[in-house]
Amino acid sequence: MRTLILFLLFAAPAGAGELKLTLKAAEESALATSGQYQSAKLSAESAAAGAAAASTLLYPRLALEGSLRYASVVPQINLPPVMGGPKPMGDNWNYSIGPSAYWTLDTGALRYGRDASRRSAEARSAEAEAARRQTVLKARAAYFRLQLALEKTYLIGEDLKLAQSQLKDVELGVKAGSRSRLDGIRARQEATSRRRDLVRARADLGTALRDLAFETGIALPDYSGLPLDARMTGGGYDGGPGPLVRAEAYEEMIPALMPAASRPLDGELPTVTALAKSEASFRASALAQKRELLPRLTLGARSSIDYPNGPNIYSFLQNSASLALALPLFESGRQADRAREARLNAEAAAARRGDALRAAGRDYASALEDYNALMEEQTINVDAVDDADEAARLAYEAYKAGAGTWLDVESANLKALQAKTTLASANAEILLKLALLDSLTGSVK
Repeated sequence: MRTLILFLLFAAPAGAGELKLTLKAAEESALATSGQYQSAKLSAESAAAGAAAASTLLYPRLALEGSLRYASVVPQINLPPVMGGPKPMGDNWNYSIGPSAYWTLDTGALRYGRDASRRSAEARSAEAEAARRQTVLKARAAYFRLQLALEKTYLIGEDLKLAQSQLKDVELGVKAGSRSRLDGIRARQEATSRRRDLVRARADLGTALRDLAFETGIALPDYSGLPLDARMTGGGYDGGPGPLVRAEAYEEMIPALMPAASRPLDGELPTVTALAKSEASFRASALAQKRELLPRLTLGARSSIDYPNGPNIYSFLQNSASLALALPLFESGRQADRAREARLNAEAAAARRGDALRAAGRDYASALEDYNALMEEQTINVDAVDDADEAARLAYEAYKAGAGTWLDVESANLKALQAKTTLASANAEILLKLALLDSLTGSVK
């Protein structure tokens, strides 16, 4: 499965040396490689098998039983000579073989034990679902952080291209004598600052890429240099020929996750369900321990071939039935202590369940409030980006016309970059909140 995922991931149509990453592939790879999820899943399957085994104790059991015994001394009976004289009461070798059936008449211990195993299996299944949701949430968070790192790298790269273009204009003006040498130095300083920012952004992108690989199990190709956003192909940026990374756009992902903000909190959250089932399992186990103090009847039936038939040295068919009664009389309080242990464990699970439910409600309300605030903030951020872009354009036009200074241009350019970065950061935060809401409302697939 993992091989197929990675093949589709890296063999997808893309440019030369391009690493195309999709959220779906990241989620699938995370689920396929997460030790926590796989362990929880196997634990659930193991518990289900144990519950099935516990159920079989309520039904009759059939077995093939046999025994072989050698006795060095065979008792004999002394008969009068007229009756044949001394006669052995059997043979040195004795055997018995045949099918036997047993059925325990349950007084509640087996039934409650079965119920305890079933509830425990359901708890493990809920824990596996919780681990699955947590794995998907971690993969999504890592992917959204990668998206933000890509967007910052791209925005700084675009700002660097603008700074380099303006630097050429200023240097031409300096040579022509229409611009001061100080303006030329400041324009060069701004371009240098953007180059430094780009190197740092690419380093952060590399960290985000490796974090995604760690969280999802995606195997990255060997590469040297710093990664770059695939939209910046052919830009001639410094920093070494690292991989070109492409991710899905915010515009494609936010609408797909937005329905999570309109759904209520999942009434059967896996973490809460697991504790509720654990509580039920412990309570059933406590009842099973109490019922162990009652008499236990076992019906038996057997059909066997036995040898010898008393003093008659030949085998014979023997059919028998039995009824066994077992009643505990003294056990030093073992069953009572076990019942108390199970009851206290049930109370502990109930206490944790209440905390888990309150924590989920808090996380849901907090994430929803943050999401609504971020959506409102985005309307402001969009207007701020438009204004900052227009201000940067007008500042440069004014500078070229001689009505402004280079410091005005530099300040306007920086504010435009900051506004775009703020917009991208808010988009990433929106996705993170939507992913959390998606996990809390039970829609994570």
